[in-house]
Amino acid sequence: MEAMFYGTQVFLTLFTFYYFVVSLFGFYRKHQDCSLPPASRFAVVVAAHNEERVIGELIRNLHELNYPKELYDIYVVADNCTDSTAKLAAEQGAQVIERFNKVERGKPYALEYAFNKLYETGIPYDAFVIFDADNLVDKEFLNIMNNHLLRGEKIIQGYLDTKNAADTWVTKSIYISYILTNRFLQLSKYNLGLTCALGGTGMCLSVDMLKKYGWGMTSLTEDLEFQTKALLNNIKVTWAHDARVYDEKPLTLMQSWRQRKRWMQGHADCALRFLKPLFRKAFREMDLAAFDCAVYLFQPLRFVFIGLITIILWVQSIFPDSPF
Repeated sequence: MEAMFYGTQVFLTLFTFYYFVVSLFGFYRKHQDCSLPPASRFAVVVAAHNEERVIGELIRNLHELNYPKELYDIYVVADNCTDSTAKLAAEQGAQVIERFNKVERGKPYALEYAFNKLYETGIPYDAFVIFDADNLVDKEFLNIMNNHLLRGEKIIQGYLDTKNAADTWVTKSIYISYILTNRFLQLSKYNLGLTCALGGTGMCLSVDMLKKYGWGMTSLTEDLEFQTKALLNNIKVTWAHDARVYDEKPLTLMQSWRQRKRWMQGHADCALRFLKPLFRKAFREMDLAAFDCAVYLFQPLRFVFIGLITIILWVQSIFPDSPF
C-alpha cells in the first residue's frame, strides 16, 4: 500500500511538472502576418435555445464586424425554442433555422442540423464560425480567422474572454482562470505545435474538413469530442490569440458548479472512449500532440487520485497506526 501511495504521488508530481514546462512556452508569441486580404466566406452560426434576452444584442454586434458584408452570413439555429428567439433574430437581420426535435436535444444536434441545412443552400462557404447566443465578438474576429484559414489551418479556436467579469466574485474568478488558460495553456500549445482545446464557442471550422470527416458529435462536451476525433485524423486545433469572443459566465457558485459538473461528465466520457487510441497513436507514431491530448483527457482521473491521496493523508493524521 505504501509503495502504491508513493508511486501515485510521483506520478502526479510528473503530471504537474509536465504542465509547468508546457506553460513556460506561453511567455512569448510568434510573429504572424495578419495583413492577408479578406478572401474566406463565412457562415456565422449561433446555436440558441430560448435566448430572447440576449440574441438581439449579439446579432447587432455581428453586423458590425470589420469584414466585407458580402463574405459572411449570420444564421441562428432556434433549437426547440418556446419563446421569441426566432422572431427577434429574424427582425435583427439573421437567417433563422428553426428546429424541433424532442428526442435529440441540445447544441451538438442543433449544429449538425444547421450544417446540413447550410450544405443544401449550395453557397460556397469556406468555414463555419460558431458562437453562443450570449456572446459578443471582437470586430476583427473574422479578419483574423481569414488569415489563419489562408495559412491552411482547418480548426481554429478564438480567445475566450469574459463578458461580465465585474458582476460577482464568481465571474471575477472565472475571468482570471481564463486569462491564465488562454496564455499558459492555449498559446503555449500553439507555440509548441500541439493541439489546442476547443471552447465550444469562438470556433472556426473549415467546411471541406467538416464534409470529409463529418460532425456527428453527441456528448455533453461536443467541442472536446470533436478536437479529439480531429487529432486522431491528424488535424490539430490551432489558436487565434487576438480573435476575441466575450462569453457570459455564471453569476453564482451553484450555477458554475452545475456547468462544470456537466463539463466534467462529458470530459470523463471522452477520456473513457479516446484515451486508449490516443496513447496508441502517441507511442506507435511518436506523436507528441496525441500524447499531450491524452494527458489532457486524463484530468478527471487525476482529480480522483488527488482526492484519494487527500483522504489517505487525512486518515494517517488521525490514525497514525492505520494500514495507510
